[in-house]
Amino acid sequence: MKNEDTRLKIVRLLEPSLCLSCRYASIATVEMENGTSRRMLHCRRLDCDNWQTEEVAETPRSIQEES
Repeated sequence: MKNEDTRLKIVRLLEPSLCLSCRYASIATVEMENGTSRRMLHCRRLDCDNWQTEEVAETPRSIQEES
């Protein structure tokens, strides 16, 4: 389990199919501070041109990437 010191961002993918084969992207289970879990795309490439972001007030407790 990986702890995150980050804010979640709302992401709008310009070409979603590109993320499916990208080596920087994975599906992750994200545990929120309120105890709920969500499955999300976790991108480790911060300079990607395929998405636009907007910060939100939620902070993840942990991110568990699926293999």
